[in-house]
Amino acid sequence: MSGLKLGFIGFGEAGSNIAAGLIEEGLTDVTAYALECRQVDGVTEHKDAAGAIAGRDIVISAVTANVALEVAEMCAPLLKPGQIYIDVNSVSPGTKKKIADVINGVGARFVEVSIMGAVPGPRHTVPILMCGEAAPDVITALEPFGMNLTDLGPEYGRAAATKMFRSVMIKGLEALLQECVLGASKYGAADQVLESVGEGYPGVDWVELANHMLGRTAVHGMRRAAEMDEVAATLSELGIEPMMAAAAAKRIRWAASQGLRDKFGIEGPKTFHEVVDIIGKG
Repeated sequence: MSGLKLGFIGFGEAGSNIAAGLIEEGLTDVTAYALECRQVDGVTEHKDAAGAIAGRDIVISAVTANVALEVAEMCAPLLKPGQIYIDVNSVSPGTKKKIADVINGVGARFVEVSIMGAVPGPRHTVPILMCGEAAPDVITALEPFGMNLTDLGPEYGRAAATKMFRSVMIKGLEALLQECVLGASKYGAADQVLESVGEGYPGVDWVELANHMLGRTAVHGMRRAAEMDEVAATLSELGIEPMMAAAAAKRIRWAASQGLRDKFGIEGPKTFHEVVDIIGKG
C-alpha cells in the first residue's frame, strides 16, 4: 500500500512502541489520539479521535481491554467505508466479534489482532496473529515495514482465543509467583524457595522470572488484571468455570492497587524484593 496512512487510537506502551519502530523503518504518515499520548517523533497528535482517524488507511485501537468495545463504538461513526480498523486489545473472542459487528456494520473492515508478547524490545516486530477478511491487505501494507504478521483466516475469534488461553499460563504464573514470594518473604525464605523450585524444574531461572513477572505487575497490573477478566469471560462462554483465571485476576489486581506504578514508574522495579518491600508491609 503505497503512501500508507496509519492512525492510532490509544497511544500507550504498545501503540507508541509499534509506531516508533514503523517510523524507523520508513513509515512517514502516522497520527494518534489518546487521553495520555506518549511522545514519539514523527507522530502527529490529535485532540480527538476524528482527527486521528480522518484519511487513514488503517486505524489501530490500542487501548485497554475494559474499554475496547466502547472505543470501537465511539470510532465507528467516524470511519469511512473501506477503512481498516484493527483491534489489538486483549479481549475475549466474544468481545472481538461484537467489535467486528460494530465496525463492519458501518462499511469499514475489521481485523482482529492478538499481540503475542511484550512490545518493548521487539516493538513492531513482535509476533502478531490476525483474523478477518481484510487481514491479507494488512499484511501487504505492513510487512514491508518489518512487522511479523500471521493470518489465521477470515473467521473472527481464533487469534483472540490463542492470546486468552496463553494468558492462563503466563498471567496465572505471574499471580502464583507473586503469592509465593509474598508469603515466603515473611520468613526471609523467598530466594531459597525459588532455588528449590529450580531444582525440581531445571532450565528456568526462577529468581529472574519472579523479578520479571512481578515487575510487569508493578507497571501494568491493572491492564493485566483486566485481561484476565477477559480470559475468565472467555472460559465462561465455553461453559468452563474460570477458577484459576478469576483468582489470577484478583491477585494481580490487588497488587496493582498497592500503588506500585506510582512508586516505580514505567521503568518498573529491578527485583521482586522491591515489590515485596511495598506490598508485604501489611
